Amino acid sequence: MESFAPTSSEELAVHPKKIGELRDWLRHCEAMRWKVPAQICLLSGPTGAGKTATLQVLAKEFGYQLQEWINPVDCEVINTLGDQPSGGSYLGSHLEAFKSFLLRASRYKSLLNAQNKRLVLVEDFPNVLLSDAEANFDDLLEKYSIYGKSPLVFIVADSKSRGLNISYKLFPDQLKAKHRINHISFNSIAATIMQKSMKTFCAIMQQKGNKALYKVPSSTVVDSIVVGAQGDIRNALINLHLSALKGVPNMPTKQLNVSVTSKGRQRKMQSTLKSIGRDESITLMHAVGRVLNPKCNEEKRLQHSPEVLTEAFCTEPRNFVNFIHANYLPHFRDIEDVLPAINDLCLSDFMLNEYRDDALPVMGLNLAIRGTMLANKDPVSGWMPVRGPKRINVLPPATLAEQKLLGIGCADTSKALYATEYKSFVKCIAARSPKEMPIENEQSIED
Repeated sequence: MESFAPTSSEELAVHPKKIGELRDWLRHCEAMRWKVPAQICLLSGPTGAGKTATLQVLAKEFGYQLQEWINPVDCEVINTLGDQPSGGSYLGSHLEAFKSFLLRASRYKSLLNAQNKRLVLVEDFPNVLLSDAEANFDDLLEKYSIYGKSPLVFIVADSKSRGLNISYKLFPDQLKAKHRINHISFNSIAATIMQKSMKTFCAIMQQKGNKALYKVPSSTVVDSIVVGAQGDIRNALINLHLSALKGVPNMPTKQLNVSVTSKGRQRKMQSTLKSIGRDESITLMHAVGRVLNPKCNEEKRLQHSPEVLTEAFCTEPRNFVNFIHANYLPHFRDIEDVLPAINDLCLSDFMLNEYRDDALPVMGLNLAIRGTMLANKDPVSGWMPVRGPKRINVLPPATLAEQKLLGIGCADTSKALYATEYKSFVKCIAARSPKEMPIENEQSIED
């Protein structure tokens, strides 16, 4: 991995926007150097998204020396780091050693390194922080904000399991707001960027020092590695390394099912590795599209299982349901089909607000997905843009004069507070034939 590591920001297989966000934070750290509070940043995202590599490259660019915490396994090392008296018994503590490391690494430089600027990195969290509720992570960050002299970066990998998701468990929104933690969320590597990186890796294999070890695999194998990696560049590099070793037989590939576009044209034939590859994952936009445009097979059963979609996004149920709520109405033709979808979304919202049982949010997510897919009997075809969830900022109630000025006269409620775009409701009602509507409602539709 080190021989293929990027050396500059131009070689990073990461979206330029994320590189810019981290670079801006490091510039802010330069401006706030030696000032209170200490700057803290959280990098999160799926495995193999380039979080650590991006930090290493930019830290070198800004002249920072990385001081990384690694969980010790030697009792003597723990005793020394934790300021515990050495003796015949095991007196050390991972938590005490972790606290001591954070404060020492940020305040004192190494005698073997002349760099004055240090950046503390934590990617390997002590198990006690994840399992023991009494280990107060908030107090630890409070002390570091006051006494820490160097920027602190936490790197966590997203997990499908809510209980194993460190960013959700250790870094709730209240904690990030309290300590002003800058959260940068990385996405999976795009296929186009991954293809460019694979070409770079193959060029490195062709260099003089690597020719004796590697043979460049065929383009079919390279494309199969990209498809099987599902945006994980570390997984792709390891598979490329294994398939390019001399003396190793070619890795078998298999053809994927060819899908047909709405215009009747077949997509480009794709293949993936048979034996090695990452579990197939689905992006947020694709999942929302499957919910809003449900397809049925010949047996009139849903082609995409709601349970599979629920499992893929069980770590962020609220965010996914908000996307459904913001986009489902334009995909319905009949207002009668909207009614059961609304009822299921309302019940899902109640479940998501229940904090005493971790199983209820997942059940609410499944209910929202299944209810929306089954209620939409005749989806509207054609491309539609996906809108993000509406952020509602509750403001003080407007005065009567302000309401008249802004044209607000419905129960003193501003239209900015409606989470659903009500114009889509009007379109669904107006789309129905006047013959299908009750006689008393015809005049109201015309109005």
